[in-house]
Amino acid sequence: MQKILLLVSLLLTSLFSAELKHLTIGNQDFAFTRDSYDIYDSKGEVLRLYKEERNYDLKFIFSLILKDRTGVCSDKSVEDGHYEINGTTITLYSHWDRRGKAYNAPYGARIEVYKLLDNHDIVRTSSKVYIETARQNYNDNSGMQYLFKVAKNEKEKQALKAYVDRVERHFKGNFVYGDEAKKLIKEVEDAMTRKMKSIWQ
Repeated sequence: MQKILLLVSLLLTSLFSAELKHLTIGNQDFAFTRDSYDIYDSKGEVLRLYKEERNYDLKFIFSLILKDRTGVCSDKSVEDGHYEINGTTITLYSHWDRRGKAYNAPYGARIEVYKLLDNHDIVRTSSKVYIETARQNYNDNSGMQYLFKVAKNEKEKQALKAYVDRVERHFKGNFVYGDEAKKLIKEVEDAMTRKMKSIWQ
């Protein structure tokens, strides 16, 4: 039994590597980890934020994928994330894209906003998302096609609604359309540019 536990421990250590840091938002102490992973065809890094309680326990608040590359060779699903802290507000930016022939990989963006309350709890105050779950025309049976053309009858409107509901559940945000979606993607792309500038400075 001990040998099995040792093997599991060694396996987990090889798959994940974590870095723990502390920060203060308002008058509340938090800790966050940056965990790297390399599992099957996925490689990346995830950030997790914890609230430091008075009894020294850590209360999990949220996680954010900072980088993920999933797929084989040059055909990959790509996800990048960034966070910014402004006073007692934390804004999370996520961007999805695809490389090569990864036709059924998502493309889009999400912005989540968290706020530190007076009682030192952190709550999510908003989350906007726009996602195309596959390349246009890759799956003509999907309600996603009505993001690009008008749904003309009740059946098509229901297909679009089912698609949006599924995206909102999976990506945890309120779906936005048209100009609002373009604005969302631009804001996230600008945030990713700021992230790259901070890395190179």
